[in-house]
Amino acid sequence: MTDWTDHLNNVANQLWRLSPRCREVTDPAHLKLIAHRGAHQPGTHEKVAKDPLLENTLAAFDRCVTHGLWGIELDVRLTRDNEPVVHHDPACGRVFQRPDLVIAETTFDTLRRELPQIPHLYEVIERYGQRLHLMLELKESWRERNKQPLQLQKVLAPLEPEVDYHLLSLEPDHLEGYRFLPTSALVDVALTNTKDIIRQNIALGHGAVAGSFALLTTPLVKQLQQAGKAIGTGQINHPDIMNREAARGVDWIFSDQPLRLQCQQKSR
Repeated sequence: MTDWTDHLNNVANQLWRLSPRCREVTDPAHLKLIAHRGAHQPGTHEKVAKDPLLENTLAAFDRCVTHGLWGIELDVRLTRDNEPVVHHDPACGRVFQRPDLVIAETTFDTLRRELPQIPHLYEVIERYGQRLHLMLELKESWRERNKQPLQLQKVLAPLEPEVDYHLLSLEPDHLEGYRFLPTSALVDVALTNTKDIIRQNIALGHGAVAGSFALLTTPLVKQLQQAGKAIGTGQINHPDIMNREAARGVDWIFSDQPLRLQCQQKSR
């Protein structure tokens, strides 16, 4: 998230703590906590490594396994030669200070040589498949990258959709190229356009919606539940909000700070 959305999210986390449902303590074992781009932020417990890691890297995902998180959210793009790799931005400037490397314009061999920290999706599946639930956010449209559905179908073949992984997108149409999967494995993600995403989700028949805990209001959560949809909310950075979401019957909780959230919850 950008700085202003981080600030607004932090304010929302504090304001929503006033909700009575935040006092309904939940068993952490029943929560499906998902590390947004891996556990790249440091935790607060003495047993948690204090140094931050790079997002969407094997090191950040390894930390999720170590601390028993339920799942990880990761971003998928294709290289110039149609290899699926894990990276959020179109280029590599923000994370790696290499703005000259644009994923879609770079071959995988070049990317591996220049930035070996960026994982191939095959590596992620091999290392974490059936150990962590994988929430794979697609950053490109299958209409422009028509090799992407076939590539993902191949790499995900060892796993069972919905049980082991879901596909996510901020653009519901990006998921329409994956109709070979059960619709229950397709998750539409809202930013501030929550009602529009819900409308598209219901029209297309996709199985789930994810969005801000503050903007997915309780009436909207009930609407989705009545329609048989799974629900994920984020970005949650306080255990009181985690309690509230569990009390509302939310299926998944996304957080940029999952280890801090986990430690604070366990210390109560």
